[in-house]
Amino acid sequence: MKLITTLFLALVSVSLHAQDVTSTMEKRAREMARVISVNDPAAWKKFVLENYTQALIDKPMRATVNENGGTSTTTATESTNLDAKVKLFERLHNDFGDHDLVSINTKDQQVEMVLLNSQGLRGTFKLTFEKTKPYLISGLGIEAGN
Repeated sequence: MKLITTLFLALVSVSLHAQDVTSTMEKRAREMARVISVNDPAAWKKFVLENYTQALIDKPMRATVNENGGTSTTTATESTNLDAKVKLFERLHNDFGDHDLVSINTKDQQVEMVLLNSQGLRGTFKLTFEKTKPYLISGLGIEAGN
């Protein structure tokens, strides 16, 4: 009986841990969507500082744009990598400030969030999270298109 109780407690613990991770990742994704909708650089900066890993903050920004069959890559020119992340939120606000949150799907250490703006622009946000608490955002990819 003691073995069954121990096994049951272990399964409950694993299940609660998975729920905690999923809940935290989804909460961070929903907060990102909310912050995109506000026109406040201080809120954007606060979100980055509280939700991104330091490694992601320190990583230089790079964007690849595919338009009309051509591809171009640009590197951010802001004074710091943090400034570049805040500038990204400005661009996201300009594109998705009036969005509807279409979906949030969680799998492993990733969340895929889809936003749709009033002009029909669809943004797919792929957030990767740390495997350990506090489950900060360690990677971000964004695809936008109609």
